[in-house]
Amino acid sequence: YNDAKGQEWTNATGWIDEFNNHCEWHGVVCNEVDKVIKLMLGNGGLSGRISDVISSLTSIETLDLHDNDLKGSIPSGIGKLANLSFFIVSYNVITGTIPD
Repeated sequence: YNDAKGQEWTNATGWIDEFNNHCEWHGVVCNEVDKVIKLMLGNGGLSGRISDVISSLTSIETLDLHDNDLKGSIPSGIGKLANLSFFIVSYNVITGTIPD
C-alpha cells in the first residue's frame, strides 16, 4: 500500500483499516482459507514501485496491476510464486524481465 502510494489510489477501500480482514480490501480475492489468490488493482491510480513483499503471497494466481504508474523493476520474488498464472503489468513503466 505505502510503496504504491495508496493514499492516491482511486479506490483504497479497506486497505488502511487495521481491523478489516485483508479479504475484504478492494481488489483482493481470497480462497476458502483466506489466502490471497487474486490481486486486481488495474487502473487504480497506483504509482511508485511493486514491493518485494508481493512475494509473500504464495497462493496468488492472478496479479493484475495494469494501467497504473508503477515504475522500476519486477521484484525477484515474483519468479518464485509457483501458482502465479496471470501477471499483468501493461501500461506501466516497468523495466527488466520477469525473474525465474
